[in-house]
Amino acid sequence: MKSGGMLPELRKELQLVIQKINSFLKRTSWLDVAIFSTGIILALFLRYSLRTFESGDYSYYFKAWYKTIQVDGFKSLGENFSNYPPLYLSLLYIVSLILPKVAPWTAIKLPSIVCDLICAWYVYRIVRLKYGNGVAATVSSLIVLFAPTAVLNGAAWGQIDSIYTAALLACIYYLLEEKNWLACIAFGLAFAIKLQSVYLAPFLLALWIKKRISFKYLLAIPAVYLVSILPAWIAGRPLFELITLYFAQVGDYEGLVHNATSVYTWLPRADYNTWYIPGIIYAVGICVIYVVLILKSRVKSLNPYIVSLALASLLIVPFFLPKTHDRYFYPADVLSIVFGFYYPEFFFVPVIVNLVSFFIYQPFLFGVDIFPQSVLTLAMFLAILIVVWRMVVQLYPKNAASE
Repeated sequence: MKSGGMLPELRKELQLVIQKINSFLKRTSWLDVAIFSTGIILALFLRYSLRTFESGDYSYYFKAWYKTIQVDGFKSLGENFSNYPPLYLSLLYIVSLILPKVAPWTAIKLPSIVCDLICAWYVYRIVRLKYGNGVAATVSSLIVLFAPTAVLNGAAWGQIDSIYTAALLACIYYLLEEKNWLACIAFGLAFAIKLQSVYLAPFLLALWIKKRISFKYLLAIPAVYLVSILPAWIAGRPLFELITLYFAQVGDYEGLVHNATSVYTWLPRADYNTWYIPGIIYAVGICVIYVVLILKSRVKSLNPYIVSLALASLLIVPFFLPKTHDRYFYPADVLSIVFGFYYPEFFFVPVIVNLVSFFIYQPFLFGVDIFPQSVLTLAMFLAILIVVWRMVVQLYPKNAASE
């Protein structure tokens, strides 16, 4: 386990990024650079072409939020006009300062589009850890940029899932590199953007209990969140309200499932008031089983299996947890692509996961049900079973030498 202060780790990481970029440019042919650059440019043009698309969420929420930020400026951060976390609203405030004349339907999408690129960058780095420099890392990053939900979620819908997903990917990458300070800082950023980042929490809990991560590193997570709410607090929003924001958010949107591939799709007549608390307990029970499977494993190192363990967590939690929305599998959509490169024999897993998410987006964005939701849920469940089976095989190999 590597240790060290937070600031030295950050400084080393910035230096390493610069060194890797210089090294990449030196040993990469102009043809490879041209192909990669063309892919990036096309991905950006694709997103630019969707800039005027207005989703229902934009019409009902984002438009009014951005107008408030434009009119009230920094003072708006102290107002309770949105149920989204302060860090995201701060990002919109920065956009309004830098690009004041950009149309609101475009401006609210810019943070997500930037984080699409960051997602691709960390996918590139994670895949390169397995294959080194070469076509695999480059292709994986381009696939992420052109994955259907990656394009629709931010550039069309205007949602923020790529922002916290970029931070989760960074967390996974730094865990693979055993840079635990940076991993926990990245998870703290993800948590400061969206509560659904906790879908990775069972995995981090298992690493902590296994003593793969020290408790002092985990303290970076609340520390980052506290720093993220400082602008809103300075602007006048009550500190207690900022600290308890997610507790209040949990009470929003009654309903066991919201157009998502969740186990509750198969219980369409289940009463919310009757089944919500049992559903929470059931989901916690499934997560306990997941954690116990990791804890009881005798493999010498979990590092070779981090991608599959993390993907299992990102799939299991939203599938069994009540109140799952259609977008909540976005981190799994992206990480499943990495999983497909790490385990090419399971190439069909990212295909299933991403297509299911793509089809589940259709009713809200376009008012079309291409496949029954129950069928899509079954497909997602099969993908989960495959990933969990792969995880169990890795944690409990037949070869006794690994124990």
